[in-house]
Amino acid sequence: MSGMGEARIRREVFWAYVAAFGALWGSLEITLGSFVNAIRLPLSGAMLAAMGAAILVSQRQLLPVRGLSLATGVVAALCKSISPGGIILGPMMGILIEALAVELVLSTLPRFWFSAALAGALAATCTIVQHVVTLWIYYGGRIIELYIKALEGAGEALGLSAEAGWWALALVALLVASVGALGGGLGRKLGVEAQRILAQRPAEDQPESGVVDGCV
Repeated sequence: MSGMGEARIRREVFWAYVAAFGALWGSLEITLGSFVNAIRLPLSGAMLAAMGAAILVSQRQLLPVRGLSLATGVVAALCKSISPGGIILGPMMGILIEALAVELVLSTLPRFWFSAALAGALAATCTIVQHVVTLWIYYGGRIIELYIKALEGAGEALGLSAEAGWWALALVALLVASVGALGGGLGRKLGVEAQRILAQRPAEDQPESGVVDGCV
């Protein structure tokens, strides 16, 4: 096969993975995401981010190509734009930020369990940062000051020091990161299992040699 032919196949495979996994993530954000947000499920943002991380990590096990996670996030965000819900700009930005976080980790570290868990933890933690930034954009710096005073007041109301509220926030952040890490680990497990199943396929059903080799 000529070099140009291999490059064309690689592009086709790349965009096929982007379209398939991006559409899957976007459709889950529209359906499941809208549902958990409607019922005000605790840690819904972290769970949705963990779900997205699981999809992206499993995808990278099958096609370890730089830029794949970010491109998939763009497709998922575009799918989210047709969501029947009211405010969609925030969730779209959240999807892009989560995809960027996963992309940075998986493009920097080897494809081991640690990198998968770290990618998920970072993606989930980004939901906290996004929430703070969104509040600042909509309400200005004053709302951040009110939140800080509320945290300190909560600690004092419990008969503890003002710093106790910050420790509580740190515990929440740790819980969010843990949920994301579980999602990343699950994604790697699913990706490895999918690789095993594909490896057992007959030789004639395998992708042509050189499709993904050397892409990382």
